[in-house]
Amino acid sequence: MTGKADRGNATALFIIRGLLVLLLNLIFYVIIILGAVEVCKITYSFANEVFGDVMADPPPGENRTFEIAEADDALTIAKNLERDGIVSNAYSFYIRLRLSSSDKTVIMAGSYELNTSMTYKEILEKIVKEVSK
Repeated sequence: MTGKADRGNATALFIIRGLLVLLLNLIFYVIIILGAVEVCKITYSFANEVFGDVMADPPPGENRTFEIAEADDALTIAKNLERDGIVSNAYSFYIRLRLSSSDKTVIMAGSYELNTSMTYKEILEKIVKEVSK
């Protein structure tokens, strides 16, 4: 009789082990899928900030004076714009600036009157000037 009980216990353990492996695999794949969905959401949001018409505040916004020093590089300008509340994300603005710049354009130092409801494109139109060679 003990042989039959041992076989029953072994079968029960085998079934429990199989169910646990299945459950752990299921949990693993759910975590992977949810992580991939979250990465896609973040990537889409960032791409929308770079290529879309994003503004820090809804219209009418608030006018702010913004200074660009001669020594400021593009990333410093982007971070200062975010700090002043003129753009919503310094890094997406920086990428948009780098993508729209060419060897015929330059960021002009000076004082600018910018609005928090301006899109990245409108801000770039104000601070980036085309130069002739």
